[in-house]
Amino acid sequence: MIGVSAVMPVAYAQQPAARPEIRQLPVFTVAGVPVDASADSAANARPVALQEGQRRAFTQLLRRLTIYADHGRLPQPTEALLNEAVAGFEIDEERTSATRYLGRITVRFRPEAIRNLLQAEKLTYSEVRAKPVLLIPVWQGSSASGQGAVLWSGENPWRESWKRRADIQALVPLLLPEDSAANPLPPLDRLLGETGRLRSFIEAQNAGEALLIAATLVSQDDGNVRIEIYPSQSGPAWDANTAALEKLEPFIAVGRDVESTLNGAVDGLVLRFDNHWKGITRLDFDHPSSLSAAASFANLAEWVKLREQLAAVAPIRRFDVLRMSHRDAQLQIDFFGAAEQLIPAMAQRGLDMRQRDGFWELGLRKP
Repeated sequence: MIGVSAVMPVAYAQQPAARPEIRQLPVFTVAGVPVDASADSAANARPVALQEGQRRAFTQLLRRLTIYADHGRLPQPTEALLNEAVAGFEIDEERTSATRYLGRITVRFRPEAIRNLLQAEKLTYSEVRAKPVLLIPVWQGSSASGQGAVLWSGENPWRESWKRRADIQALVPLLLPEDSAANPLPPLDRLLGETGRLRSFIEAQNAGEALLIAATLVSQDDGNVRIEIYPSQSGPAWDANTAALEKLEPFIAVGRDVESTLNGAVDGLVLRFDNHWKGITRLDFDHPSSLSAAASFANLAEWVKLREQLAAVAPIRRFDVLRMSHRDAQLQIDFFGAAEQLIPAMAQRGLDMRQRDGFWELGLRKP
């Protein structure tokens, strides 16, 4: 067992400049879709590949928005559905041979068309994207190997397994840290030794919270591998009501070899993150609700920002200003679902909503 905390969701922090490689598109856009088709010529293969790419993107989007239990009954991407739902596409890269066309495309979908389809099919879905979760995977080989804890350098199969599933476009976006001259990766002991350093590291990587998770190889007999996964949750001002990740407990992953065992553990955790987030942010159209909240702000700029962010919160149908002064406003908010579902959706838009003495209060989240 290694002496580090494994899962540490940390308070949402003020966003620094984005990492150059991060390209987080709108929820209803699917990027990097592979296309590949062959025909008697590349020119004839091209429309076949692009049409198939749009079908693949359609299925990816529906899987992104809906819960895993419903993936077996998602509507098929017929030509009529695609004509209604696809707003457009861009070609990211393309290559051709005499008879083959392949590349990658980005497909933009019409949000209302997708919403109407999911509601007609009575599919539970969410369109609230969490702030990115920074993955910090620590690997500890068997004691017989004499290998210490490995994070950034050295052989880390745990990190490689997470690379397979790190997806910035998911509703719970997962990021692996990137090293740079401006933001070098700190050693593990320094990263965990100071709360402020971890917070700064999360900001530099443009994430909202961190998932530091350790895996230790316990036994490696032929066809019987046991790996202990150590989760624990702590961190300054971490709030279970708004964090993307639920509280996790330690568990043991078992498999036939190290790679498949780690891959299985990652797949299980990603599915758990996904189901949890969609569960607390799902749009519940059968239960329209409303509440009155006192919004506070320091100046006109904060009030404008608050209104803009409030208008972008997915479960909110509308909001009205009942009365207003130069520092606060009383709002009537109409939304779908329960207030408990509204809180995390608000948090992802930089808003803090809480109940005090039976009354709801609202404001911009502080770093």
